[in-house]
Amino acid sequence: MILVCFFDTQQRPSRNCILELSKEAQELKAKDAVVVVIQASKIGENELNEWLKTNNISFPVGLLEGDAEKTRFAWGVRSLPWLILTDRRHIVTAEGFGLDELDAQIGRSNESQSRRP
Repeated sequence: MILVCFFDTQQRPSRNCILELSKEAQELKAKDAVVVVIQASKIGENELNEWLKTNNISFPVGLLEGDAEKTRFAWGVRSLPWLILTDRRHIVTAEGFGLDELDAQIGRSNESQSRRP
């Protein structure tokens, strides 16, 4: 499974989301979920790297280039942070949910995966 999180280090809810995901990193790994986070607004690469280092974030992190607003629209991102979960076949099973729903979404993703041929 892949959990993609679009976030913005300049927004408190986004920072809190990444910090909470970081606390759950081992648990997510045990559930075979790979976490990828994407900085979804303009920020200097050095500033982003400093924040990641300061907060000990070990997930792979991407930085949107070009028109960030167009890219967020193309991905269906309606607000930040924005979580997208895929099953093991990389089919999107959930999006736009909160961290409080993550375990349930992972469970549903596993269930739907086991029912597919």
